[in-house]
This record gives sequence, C-alpha cells and structure tokens, in this order.
Amino acid sequence: MSSILVAKMLSSSNEFANRTWYYNFREITSLDEKICEKNANSLSKQYSKITKEWSKYKNSEWICRIYFATKMILHTTLQLLTLEFSNEKNIRLVNSYLKYYALLSSCRAIILTLPTVDWNEGKITELSHQKIINLTYDYIKKFNLELAEKFKNKIHLLKAHRELITYRAPTDGDYNIDNDIDIIELCTLIVELAQFNSEILETSIQKNIKDKDCVFMPEYIQQLSVIKVNNYTFFDKEDSYRLNYLRRKWPIPPNILHSMTEGHTEDFFGAWEADEDIDDIFTTGSPCDWQSIFDIP
Repeated sequence: MSSILVAKMLSSSNEFANRTWYYNFREITSLDEKICEKNANSLSKQYSKITKEWSKYKNSEWICRIYFATKMILHTTLQLLTLEFSNEKNIRLVNSYLKYYALLSSCRAIILTLPTVDWNEGKITELSHQKIINLTYDYIKKFNLELAEKFKNKIHLLKAHRELITYRAPTDGDYNIDNDIDIIELCTLIVELAQFNSEILETSIQKNIKDKDCVFMPEYIQQLSVIKVNNYTFFDKEDSYRLNYLRRKWPIPPNILHSMTEGHTEDFFGAWEADEDIDDIFTTGSPCDWQSIFDIP
C-alpha cells in the first residue's frame, strides 16, 4: 500500500472557504474567507483547463512540481532551524543569509504550484530572485494588498541585509540589521498558500483525468535528480529513489502534505546531522522541531 494512500486514509478534514481541506491551516484562516473562496474558485477554473487536457507529460510535470515544492518547504524549515542554532551560538554572520533564503525558498514553493508559470523543462527551478519575488507578490495581492506590500518590503529588506553583510563587511557588524521581522509567520503563510494551491489542483485532477494518463516518465525524474550547475553535474540518488517510488506506487500528483512521507522527511533532515555526537553541534532536532511553519510528518 502506498504511503500517500495511508496518509489520505488517516487525514482529518477541515472546513474553510466553502471547501473541505486535508490541511489544518494556521495563517490562511486569518484572511478574508470570502476572498479565499473566490480565489479558490478562480484557481480551480485555471487548473481545470490543464487537467481536462491531461497527458502523461502533464502528469509527469506536475508530480515533479509538487515534489520540488515539498522540498522547498523542507528546505525553508531547515534554514529556520539553522537560524535558531546560529542565534543560540552567536554565529550571527549567517543570519541575514538564512532569513532571506528561508523566505525565498518558501516563495519558490508557491511558484511551483501556479498554473500560470510554465515548467519549461525544469527551468522553473532556475527563476531569478526578482522574478520569484514578483510572482509571489502578485499572488498574495489577490488575497490581501496590504499583506502583499508588507511581504515585498520585508523580502527586499532581508535581501538588502544579506548584501550588506556579504558584500560590504560592515565594521559595526550587524548593528544596522532589523531583527523585528517575524520570519516564521511570513513563511508559514506562504507555504500554506502553496498547500492551498496543491489541494485545489489535486481535486481537479481527481475529477478530470483518466487512468491512462497516470504515467510518470523517467526523463522527468532525471530533470530533478540530475542537477547541472554551470559546467558541473551532480546526481541526487535520494531524489531519484523517491521519485521512482512515486512512479511505481503513486504515479499521480498528490497535494503537498501527502507527498511528505516520514521516510523522506527523516532522510532530508537527517542528511544534515553530524556523523558523531559532539557537544554544541547543530542538530535538526526531533519531528516536533520540524513543524515550525508546516505540519511536516
């Protein structure tokens, strides 16, 4: 039995915006419910145009998109855990980097779930920072303009902080850095919007696609597990293994929450643990520590 099927069987249901959700939102429910309902309906229509013309290519693409969005949420969480450790140990030099990239990673999770952004043979994972910020701003604006403006101001400020420390090496250190930005709250809202999108997509898929199109093509697996950076090529054997598991056991895009298996999350965070027990060394903690912005199993 697939781990995704087990997750679905064990999931609770939550009512919001005139829909039933698998995920129990923390931040989205503070938004105007009528606007959320309107955006959900609009998004459903956009996904419907895709799912009514479904194919093995679209099926493969959207499995990859959901899988990578899932990794971006895990990556955001890892950066925030590292930020917490750096604060505890006074390794403040890396803080501006971790805050900015944690927020940027959460934005990438949204971008991957937007039906208006092309996969482009995997190049969606290589969008410029400003493109990612602009697309995220435009999406948040549909829910709340004031919130979108706050997001844009905060991420630009965090980027400025990062560049100040990295490129100017100020003699007064991080004296000019504003530490009042609630990075946890902002990242939580953004990754929940990605989950919001993925559940609407999954509903449209279940309604419109045919079994014959539920094929996960191997070349799409390679687009995520074989990584080319400049003239260098890297192979992620763990991603290859887990994507091939989906190909065999669940060759259809799930929502983000159900794509998070305990084995994957344990391996993702465990990869950053020290090989030996050493005092005062970074640890990703227990599964409870992984749930700061999302209900990671």
